[in-house]
Amino acid sequence: MHQYKAENAKPNPKSTINSYRSFGYNLSTAIADIVDNSISAESKIITIDYLWKGKDSLISILDNGKGMNLEELIIAMTPGSKDPEDFRDEKDLGRFGMGLKTASFSQCKRLTVITKKEGFNTIKRCWDIDFINQEEEWTLLDYVSDESYLKKLDDLVSGTLIIWECLDRIVGNASEENESVKNAFYQEMVTVKEHLGIVFHKFIESKKIKLISNTYEIDAWNPFLLNLDPKPEMGQIELLLNNVEVTYFILPHMSKISTEDYEKSGGPLGWYQQQGFYVYRGDRLLVAGDWLGIEKKREYSKLARIAINFPNANDFDWNLDIKKSTAMPPIEIRKELSRIAKIAIMKSAKIYNWRGQKTISKENGNASFESLWKDETNREGVKKYKINKKHPIIRQVIESDSSNKLFSKALKLLEENIPVELILYNQNEDPSFHELEKITETPSDDLIKLAVELFQIYISQGIPESLSRQQIMNATPFNFFPLINDYLK
Repeated sequence: MHQYKAENAKPNPKSTINSYRSFGYNLSTAIADIVDNSISAESKIITIDYLWKGKDSLISILDNGKGMNLEELIIAMTPGSKDPEDFRDEKDLGRFGMGLKTASFSQCKRLTVITKKEGFNTIKRCWDIDFINQEEEWTLLDYVSDESYLKKLDDLVSGTLIIWECLDRIVGNASEENESVKNAFYQEMVTVKEHLGIVFHKFIESKKIKLISNTYEIDAWNPFLLNLDPKPEMGQIELLLNNVEVTYFILPHMSKISTEDYEKSGGPLGWYQQQGFYVYRGDRLLVAGDWLGIEKKREYSKLARIAINFPNANDFDWNLDIKKSTAMPPIEIRKELSRIAKIAIMKSAKIYNWRGQKTISKENGNASFESLWKDETNREGVKKYKINKKHPIIRQVIESDSSNKLFSKALKLLEENIPVELILYNQNEDPSFHELEKITETPSDDLIKLAVELFQIYISQGIPESLSRQQIMNATPFNFFPLINDYLK
């Protein structure tokens, strides 16, 4: 094709680097992408710290990996620095050579990397989006906002420190005294720790790495609950095409475990939502609880969890995305996955014995997702159902009605008159009547309008747009309808 060569069409730095901010990361997936790089650099200890200072808040990730010399640092800071089709070491969690940049820019406008390789001096480089927009040149800066950050590597033989500043997507221009944004910032970091505990649980359990956040060690959360008593039933490991390993786990019935274990074992989304396939790439979790279009989520299948682990040589077969948060099985093994899924679901249904059983209503009982209802046991051991006052809609109405308390009285009236007997009767007569899969895929106009109104309230309180969206989309029932996110503008 050389005879047809014409002009060079170089991408504009300003528009290109700003497009990197829209790859669909949230804070949890962005930080997980940075941790991937640390693991690939053979780090043993990775520390994620965060500091609230209003618009000057920052997040940092420090590791004791191999570090980089100047040439390696410049390559790491260069967008698209690696060919996705290049051979990767089987322990390498990267693929596209974009993660550091796209993950960082999705959350902040200033990325600083400080690194030290054994036998080399500590060096630094910085990308500042405002500077690039001003200069319209791909110009790295030999800059750090605080020289004390350089000392964090003094006690390490080698390592790398990533610093995110100008967190416009998380805290915006909030003042340090803005309690609403401050609390939302801290809650997001709690969600980050939970996410990292799940995604890297195999690395933590095998003691390959230690994750620390603001001096506290992050615990692993194993979705297959191998520490439960009684233990889950484990199927045999099957080796499918291209070294894909598959194993199913059938959890014990909820009535067989303690209340404390039940609370811990549901995971961020609850027992119902966490059923299905768990897709790993080299022991790094990509997809947590999804039937991948092979089956549907059902009440009686919620005890079934199936582990899939594929090597990074299969990345393109699985349609791995840059965020490493989605993966779809190749068509060649879907039939086998369907067979294994049916076995697991049948075993789950047999154990669950769901006809006429009492269901437990904490499907989303985690701080990351605010359910509308919660259950409590009073001193007499009687189960009571309460409306969750922390739900964003309920909280806003209570605050606006603080003068006469009429809404709070109405909530109490509803809580004291729940038709439990009628619900139990209908469940016994026709259990499928209550199956959660009956929820429609399209939100109603009223629900969309409610979400938009709540979004506008958050914005008026000074909470940044991206964080306002996350708070709303993490609450029931908005979390069931991803389409609502498109209306929050």
